[in-house]
Amino acid sequence: MVPENEATPSNSAVVEGEPATNRSDSREQSEPPAPGFNKAEFDRLTEYQWQDVTTDFFDCVKDLELGELVHDSMFGLLEAMSAIEMMDPKMDAGMCCNREATPLTFDTAVETGVMKLANIEPKEAIGLIDAVYSCTVSWLEGHSMVQTVLTCLYLHKPHRIECKAIKAFAIAIEKIINLIRNITLRAHVFEEEDFQLSSFDYNMSADVSEAKALSMLKAAEEDLIKKAKDAEEEREKEELHALLARIRFTRLFLQSMVSLYPVKNSSMWQGHGGAWHEITLQSVAPTKNEMIDIVKTLNGALELAQTIEKTIELGTQPEEGSDAPNPMGFSMMVNQRLLPPTFPRSTKIKDRHLSIQYLSELIQRIKHGCKIVNCTNFHAALNFLMDFSKKYSPCLLSRSIPQTLYLPVHLKVFGVKPLSEVLKESARAFIAPPVLLPDSQLYNNPYAVKCVNYFFENYEPTFSSLFALCGYNRARQRDRLGEIMSNFARMQEEAEGVDAYLHSLSLKIESSRQHLACFGTWVFYHCLRAMSCYLLAGLELELYSVHEYLYIFWYLYQYLFSWIVSALTRAETFLAEQEYIADLKAAKSNQKKPKTKKRKSRGDAKEIVFNQAMQTLCGGYYKALAGFYKENRIPEPLPMFDNEQVRFEHRFAPFASLTTPPPMPYSEFRQLKMFMLQSPAQELYAAAAKHFHEARTLLETFPNPDEEWMDVVKVAKMNFVMMNLLASGHSRESKQPPEFDFSCHRYFPIIKQRK
Repeated sequence: MVPENEATPSNSAVVEGEPATNRSDSREQSEPPAPGFNKAEFDRLTEYQWQDVTTDFFDCVKDLELGELVHDSMFGLLEAMSAIEMMDPKMDAGMCCNREATPLTFDTAVETGVMKLANIEPKEAIGLIDAVYSCTVSWLEGHSMVQTVLTCLYLHKPHRIECKAIKAFAIAIEKIINLIRNITLRAHVFEEEDFQLSSFDYNMSADVSEAKALSMLKAAEEDLIKKAKDAEEEREKEELHALLARIRFTRLFLQSMVSLYPVKNSSMWQGHGGAWHEITLQSVAPTKNEMIDIVKTLNGALELAQTIEKTIELGTQPEEGSDAPNPMGFSMMVNQRLLPPTFPRSTKIKDRHLSIQYLSELIQRIKHGCKIVNCTNFHAALNFLMDFSKKYSPCLLSRSIPQTLYLPVHLKVFGVKPLSEVLKESARAFIAPPVLLPDSQLYNNPYAVKCVNYFFENYEPTFSSLFALCGYNRARQRDRLGEIMSNFARMQEEAEGVDAYLHSLSLKIESSRQHLACFGTWVFYHCLRAMSCYLLAGLELELYSVHEYLYIFWYLYQYLFSWIVSALTRAETFLAEQEYIADLKAAKSNQKKPKTKKRKSRGDAKEIVFNQAMQTLCGGYYKALAGFYKENRIPEPLPMFDNEQVRFEHRFAPFASLTTPPPMPYSEFRQLKMFMLQSPAQELYAAAAKHFHEARTLLETFPNPDEEWMDVVKVAKMNFVMMNLLASGHSRESKQPPEFDFSCHRYFPIIKQRK
C-alpha cells in the first residue's frame, strides 16, 4: 500500500503475498505503537490516504519468471543483492515474532501471573539479577540493546515493582547502562561492529537521579541484612547473603561509573557588570585523590564478583531448550518489531559464569585505564594508550574510559588544560626548542609567540585524532593511521616553515641559540611512529602473505626504525646543547648555579635502545627471508596472477603523500633485492643470526624489562638458534616452506623450519 499523494509508477511500495487488507500482522495498519515507537513518525504515516496497489502490482509482475528481476535506474544488481523483502520471515527480522504466540509484555506477564511484582523469593531474585548481567555483557560485546538487556520485562516499568531489592536493582542497572552508553558516546572510538548505541527511545529511568538510585540500593542492602539476621534456615540465610552481594556489587559498580563519568554541568546564569550572561561549566576529570577512592570502590566490587560467581547455582537457572536467560521476567521477542527490516540475527545470551568472569576482567581493565591520570605529558599518555590498546583491544568500555578521562572536553586535557599547551610541553621535553625556553629571548618575542601558537592550535585536532585512534579496535586503528598520514604531510611542511622563520629571528636576536629543525624533528618522530605502527599492525592482523614479508621487514629495517633512532639521537644531542648554553649563562651571571633536573631521562635512553633493537631484529628477518628466497623455500603466486610492484605500491600507498621521509620506489627495493640474492644462502642465514644476537644483547642491557621486552628477547633467542642451524647446513635438502609462529609476539614471529 502507498499513500495516494506519493504513489508513482516507477517507485511504489511493493508487498509480496496476499493483499495487505487481509493481513492481521501487516505493519501498515494503524495499530497502537509498540514501546519505543517514534510517535511523530507514526502520526505522519497515519495521516495519509492509503491506496491499495497489490492487485496492480501482481498484474505487472505476472510475466516475470521465478527469480527474474526488473532492472531500473534506481534499482540495479547492487541494490537487488542487498535488498530486504519486507514481511518475509526469512529476511525481515520484524516478522520472526509471528512464528510463535504473541510475545509477553510487562502488563500481560503480570496479568497472567507469569511475572511477580511482589513477594519475589531470594532464589528467584538471584537468578533474575544473574540473567540481567548476562544480557548486559552480551550488549557490551556488540549485540543490540533490545535483543539483550531490554528483553527483561522488569526494566520496562521498574516503578511498578513492589519488591524493594529488585526495584532498586532494575533502576540501578538502567542507570549503569545509560552511563556506559554516555561514556562510549563521549569517547566515540567505536564502529558499527563494536557497539549498538540505540536505546530505542526507552526511558531508562531518566526521572531518577544516580544519587537516588544509589540510596535505593543502600536501603535494599539494609533491608536484606535485617532479613538475613532473622532467617532461621541455613539455606535461606545463604540465599539472602548471595542476594545481598549482588545488590552491593551493583551499588559499587554504579558508584564507580558515576565517579568516572566527567559530568558536564548544565548552563547557569551569572551577573557581570550589571548584566546577566549564560556560562557553561566545563567537564573535569577526577583528580588523583578522587581516583584513589574510585579504585577502592572498584576493588570492593571485584571482591564481590568472586562471591557472586561462587553462588550462581543458588539462583533459578535457564530452562533447557529455551532462549530466555531466566524462567521468569524475560520475553525474547518483546522488542522484535523495534528492529529495522534486516536479516534476522540470532542473539545468544552469554553464559552466567562467563559473564561474571567478564565483569571481573572488565573491572581490572577499568582500574588499569584509570592510571592515565598519572600521565603528566602527551608523550606518556600516548604511550599508555598504545600499550593499553594492545592488551585490552576487544573491550570497548575499557578503551573508552581513558579517552574520556584524558580529554573529557574537546581539546582540553583533563578538562582543564588546553591541548596546545600540553603539546608545547611535549615538544619542550623532547627537543627543547629555544622559543619554548623561558631563558631564551625568543620566548617573549611577540612574532615568535604568535607563530608558535598558530602552529600548535592549528594542529591540535591532528594530535587529538592520533590520541583517539588508540581507542579504536586494532583493525580500525590501522585504517585510521593510513588516513592520518596526509595530515602529517601538511604538518611537516608547516613545521619546516616555522623552524625556518624562528631560525631567522634567532640569528637577529640571540646568535648563541639557533632554532634548527626543532619542531620538524618532533613532528617527524611522531610521523615515523605512526608509520611503523601501520606496518606492524598488518603483521598483527595477518594481512600480509608470507611472500610479502621481505619488503615489509626491509622497509622497517632500512628506513623506519633507522629514522626513528636518528630523530631520537638528534633530539638528545640538541637537548645536551641547550643544557650547555644554559650552564654558560649561569656561569656568566655571578649567581650560584641552581640544581636542575636532567632534561633527558633514563626512559628516553631506553626508547633509543629499544628502537635500535627493533631495527636490528627487522634486519634479521629481512636477511633470513632473503636466504629462504635464495633456496626457493617461499612459495610465490603464479606470475599471471601476480605483480610484485602493484603489491608493493599498495602496501605503502598511505606514505605516498609524505615528503619526509620520502616514499621509497619499488625500483630501489628491486635493486637491493637482486644484490642481496647474489650472496649464498648460508651467508644470509649467518648475517640474520648476527642480527638476532645483537637485538637480544641490546634488549638485555636494561634491568627490569617489561613483558613485551621479555617476549622479544625470547623471539630473538629462538630465531638466533634457528638461523645458526640453517647456516650450518641444517635441512639444506628440504624445500619445505618455513613456518612463522606469532604466538609469542604479535609483530615478530618465531621462525621454524621442518626437515
